[in-house]
Amino acid sequence: MNEVANPFNPTIIDSLTRIPFFRGLPAEALSAISAKLQRIRLEHGAVVFAQDTMGDAMYLIESGQIKVSVIVGPGQPEKVVNFLGPGNFFGEMALLLNQRRSATVTVSIDADLWVLHKADMDELLVDYPVIALQITKELSRRLTDVVTENTRRPGHTISAVFGAEAWRLANSIFNITGQRVIVLDVTGTNMAASAQLPDNNFVIFEAMEDLSSEGLGETLGILADGFDWVLMALPNTYNEVNAKAVQLAKATVLLNTSEQDWIKEYSDGPIFYCNGTQTEIDRTARKITHCVVGLALSSGGARGIAHIGVIETLEKAGIPIDIIAGTSAGSLFGGLYASGKSVDEVADFARNLIKLIDLKSGLWDPKLSLPWSGLIKGNATTKYLARQFNDATFADTKIPFYVVAADVISGEEVVFDSGPIAEAVRASIGMIGIFSPYQLNGHHLIDGGAVNPVPASVLAEKGANIIIASSVIPSLEADRARGQQATHRSQKPNFLNVLSNMMSIMEREIVKTRMTPVDVLIKPKVEVYSAMNYDKADEFLQIGREAAEEAMPLLKKLLNN
Repeated sequence: MNEVANPFNPTIIDSLTRIPFFRGLPAEALSAISAKLQRIRLEHGAVVFAQDTMGDAMYLIESGQIKVSVIVGPGQPEKVVNFLGPGNFFGEMALLLNQRRSATVTVSIDADLWVLHKADMDELLVDYPVIALQITKELSRRLTDVVTENTRRPGHTISAVFGAEAWRLANSIFNITGQRVIVLDVTGTNMAASAQLPDNNFVIFEAMEDLSSEGLGETLGILADGFDWVLMALPNTYNEVNAKAVQLAKATVLLNTSEQDWIKEYSDGPIFYCNGTQTEIDRTARKITHCVVGLALSSGGARGIAHIGVIETLEKAGIPIDIIAGTSAGSLFGGLYASGKSVDEVADFARNLIKLIDLKSGLWDPKLSLPWSGLIKGNATTKYLARQFNDATFADTKIPFYVVAADVISGEEVVFDSGPIAEAVRASIGMIGIFSPYQLNGHHLIDGGAVNPVPASVLAEKGANIIIASSVIPSLEADRARGQQATHRSQKPNFLNVLSNMMSIMEREIVKTRMTPVDVLIKPKVEVYSAMNYDKADEFLQIGREAAEEAMPLLKKLLNN
């Protein structure tokens, strides 16, 4: 990093007057500040300063972009706080208060910075106290801006897109955010002529034919300052400009195009694969804008049928579902939907369950040999599920899908995202005492409700930004009230009811400590029925619909932000 001394220069003063930090200062103060500034140029990836180091300078951004990030604890991943472009300044608090840096600042787009050192600032404050007043005003304004900015979700504001129809992705981003979107066309194919521009939702800007890698960085700095989302449409051939574009991008999208080795080599951010269908383009746009919607479906036996009503209502309202995680009953119904079955088909399957739990159904293959670990082996159930899922694997799903089961020996949570779906679901629905543990991948697996009844945590780990949880695990008070009604009607619990109630009690206690914070919790009022009431499928479906309708205003508010 080479610093260049700055003799008095009227053009620098003009630049200072466009920066809020110095706007309104008298000419003599601006001249004095200009004489103290030193200009440096830093390339992408350079660290301007690191968290917890002592501050000895503040910086003004002339061109390019910087990333502000923090690490909240040992071993924790970096958390991006903000991106700043031309006209912004940073580092002033540590400089003014002689304290350690509260964040790390890294160059994300090649940047030209003006540096003002502490010793120079001290001299300026003595000679020009008006600067201190201006600092106070500007910090107050920035505090207000930060509070406002924190209510917005971050995202991959600059993305590299390979494929002929980057404009479709731009249009989807605009439809999701309503914000300013621009496509920088570096393909040389005059994309604007072939694109179908709907209602001027976004801008296509054709790059110069002789664009250099350095010129790309400067262009991005300008575009990032004027637009909320910048997409670089690129050909998939290697050259210095394309490599620089991938390096500067926060994410890379392969839009119905093959991946090249050099793209992986230069990409620092995630790579999203999109097959070009409108569903996948919209899903990719939500990944870029950090609006990925995940749906967690809880365990709960027959009560889980209410999940189908929830999904039906979300679908009718146009609420997207990008990821599904299911435990036990949630894995069964969620898996059928994720694998491509319609809501009506899943509902018909649920209505037929009352016949399947009958001893004459053929799905009860009793386990007679020792050691005894359950009433039935479950092999017939696995074969039946394989037919229902058409022998599909997780790779065949229409929606990314995850199944939670529990290792009965180690007590650990096991999350499935590969292999046959039927086997993972069979493991997850293995109610203790009914099914023998399912042996798979070196684990002895039982009902996932034993470790994670509402798998919202799985969604958070897999990249969901907006988490919806449908939980059919009743509260203690609700279950107690239902039990009192059953006693009043002189109903005696059978063996399956006892096991089901024991599982419900355990799941309820686990939820108290394991429930990951969710954005929307949908709680179907299923407590009027037991977890073995498979004859009440239509009632459960309606209860699920009603619960999702109640949550709809909050859902729409979240998705419209």
